Parts: sequence; structure tokens; C-alpha cells
Amino acid sequence: MPTDNEFTRILDWPGYRVYRHEIDEGTKALKLWIRRKRGNQKLECSGCGRKTTAIYDVNERAVRDLPWSSYTATVFVEIYRVKCPDCGVRREKVPLLPSKAPFSKRFEDAVGLACEMASARQVSRQFGLSASTVRAIDLRYLERWDASRRKPALRHMGVDEIYLGKKQKFLTVVCNLETAEPLWLKSERKKESLDGFFQTLSPRQRRGIEAACVDMWEPFRLSIEH
Repeated sequence: MPTDNEFTRILDWPGYRVYRHEIDEGTKALKLWIRRKRGNQKLECSGCGRKTTAIYDVNERAVRDLPWSSYTATVFVEIYRVKCPDCGVRREKVPLLPSKAPFSKRFEDAVGLACEMASARQVSRQFGLSASTVRAIDLRYLERWDASRRKPALRHMGVDEIYLGKKQKFLTVVCNLETAEPLWLKSERKKESLDGFFQTLSPRQRRGIEAACVDMWEPFRLSIEH
């Protein structure tokens, strides 16, 4: 049976150590209790990112982590609430716990990667989750990916509309013509539909657009010229 120190090395959560563990052979379940290492007491406010050592209280949170061979792994993490001078009492930010959902970041990353190659229903069977939970995890995974990646500059943009049917009718689509990446989707095909996209760009980004490919639909032309 591994010791807590050995479990700490295998778990590999930076700044945390295992202080208790349980193994259920019948259900093939591993449970690990972890807390911050002594030298890792600088906490970060989840509201503003300010570093502090002022602790308000501490609670335990259970999250599902990557499986260990045939064993499911649940990690019980000590989570602090801090007394932030700017935000008041707020929960600390833990990079390995990206959301309020009961999953570790690397577990969500594994589910997200699986969704790139299989349907949500197939992934749900693989991980023992509901299809709706898989879709929610995949959305968070994609949002983190989009926020962290370096986006290419928009120089050549394309604007078009998609006909959706009698009820919703049209959807305005903006894409980067150099990368074929969709950048903006908005209901209707009004001037305001395209205006909303330009409002998301900084003045520098707008000046960097060299050409726009668009049909002769008047509202789109007016938005681009404006």
C-alpha cells in the first residue's frame, strides 16, 4: 500500500499534499484528501486576483479526478475563503478547479479532448457521465481553450447570412477569411447584427482590417462603411 507521500507524488497536484487516503476494492474507488503544503500559503482572491494570507474559513470540496488504472479517483480538497480588502470574503482561486462543477481541470480536459473525436453520448458512456454533463464540460473546455490561445489578427473578413427557416429566419456570420474561422454569430441580418461584432473589436483591431468580402445587402454595407 503506498504511503501518503507516495500518493502525493503520484497525484501531482502542485502545492498540495495527500494527508489521508482510502481504497475501496469492492467498488474500485480511490479517495484522497489533500491540503496545501506548508510553503504554499499565499492565497489568491477569486474575485480580483489579489494575493493574501488573511483566511476567513476553510471547507472541503470533493472533485472527480483522472482515474487510476481501473479505479475512479475522488479528491477532497481543502478550500479557503479569504478576507480580501477589495472584495470582502471570497473563495480562493484554485487553478486546478476551474469551475464550481465537481471535476478537476485535468478531468475536464480529458473529457474535452474525448469530445473532439466522439459524440457526447459516446463520451458519456466512456466516463460514466450523463450526456448533458459531458456537453457542459466540453463547453467549459472550449471556453478555456479560446481564452488562452493566441488569436490571429483579422485582416480579411467575410460576412454572410444563413437562412434558418420561417421562425428564426436569418443568422449573420462573420469569419476570418485567412483562417476560415467563424468569429461572430448573431440572429437576424440587420445593420445592428454586424454593428455588434465591430463593437467587440478595439480601435486598433478595426484599423487592421484591410478588406471585407460581403454581398450587396444594404444593412451590411452600411455597418462596414460606418
